[in-house]
Amino acid sequence: MKNLTESELEFIILRLVERANEAYAESDQDKTDIFKQGRRLAYYEMLDILRSELDAHDADLERFGLSEKIRI
Repeated sequence: MKNLTESELEFIILRLVERANEAYAESDQDKTDIFKQGRRLAYYEMLDILRSELDAHDADLERFGLSEKIRI
């Protein structure tokens, strides 16, 4: 398996941010659905880890769509 380029990594993370935003919106529409709430939390946890690791490596968080506070 080849190493990912920075642009490939950026694309993957931006897709994850997009899906996280969708999960956030869906869970807001139905606050009684525990699956949607759990999905929302899972995306939060995943993005929080990515943000911490990228920040620790001095990556440009804005480039990866992670410069704003992650919503929970």
